[in-house]
Amino acid sequence: MTRKKKQEVELSKEEAAEIFQMSVNDFLKKIKDFKIPVSKSGNYSEEVLEKYFQKPEVNSHLSKIIAISNQKGGEGKTTISLFLSEALSLESKVLLVDWDPQANATRLFVNDPERTVFDCLGYRKNEKVSVETAIIRVNSNLHLLPSSLSLANFTTAFERDDFELLKDALLPILSSYDFIIIDCPPSLGLGLENALIAADYILVPVQTRAFSVQGLKDLHETIQKIQQRANPKLKLLGAIFNQYEGNRALAGLSETVKKYFPVFKTNIYRKESIPQAQAKRKMLNACDKDTYRSFLELAKEVRSKINV
Repeated sequence: MTRKKKQEVELSKEEAAEIFQMSVNDFLKKIKDFKIPVSKSGNYSEEVLEKYFQKPEVNSHLSKIIAISNQKGGEGKTTISLFLSEALSLESKVLLVDWDPQANATRLFVNDPERTVFDCLGYRKNEKVSVETAIIRVNSNLHLLPSSLSLANFTTAFERDDFELLKDALLPILSSYDFIIIDCPPSLGLGLENALIAADYILVPVQTRAFSVQGLKDLHETIQKIQQRANPKLKLLGAIFNQYEGNRALAGLSETVKKYFPVFKTNIYRKESIPQAQAKRKMLNACDKDTYRSFLELAKEVRSKINV
């Protein structure tokens, strides 16, 4: 009886890197080191690759990556990133990625980090460091990947892979955290596109002011572009009203925002304790337990939307 030959499956470098959970650059380096042959189509035999690489277990734990983004400045991205991370870390292991060259989240914990997220990118052929060596431990459940002004140089894509540098940098630690929160820069461009390509979800902070809705259409269009072209798994968690003032909030604001984003039930009210906590370089739970409870409610709603 003739044995039926197993159908050979070929993988592109991008598919293989994702399956074996490494960056494309690291995958190609190992291909070169192991002298693994490439087919005429430029792909690789899955059967051959499995002899050199070990697939992660199907049930292996992977982080839920949430980008906190609004292209408009002053909407509270860093506030939401910081204190949502704090609230989630009560029950889960969380990495806060400061992806803003202003480095406001970083300065809450450290003035001059030795290594930052920019050093982990390998941008423009610069030598890159392992992301693990740049991470700072805030407490047992909350870690920080710090930023610095050097990230302001990350503006122009010189190669196709430049759009996935953050995604590649985070790949080695995806099984180390329950949540990765990305505090995005207040602009559209290469930085935001990297964050949205790396992320599973996006959350949009909006202050309850008339001009806070400006730019939401552009942000929504950017998200749709990323979903269609680069990251089809990106999901929109919704908009969170920040510095909310109850009845003083503009009546039509919610309906305007809902044209582009679903709106969270939880609101973060305007409280002096929030900027005071940041000025004192303290976590919110140490300054205002009532406001901290609002972030615990937000964390609960986030978990519910993600089904975890």
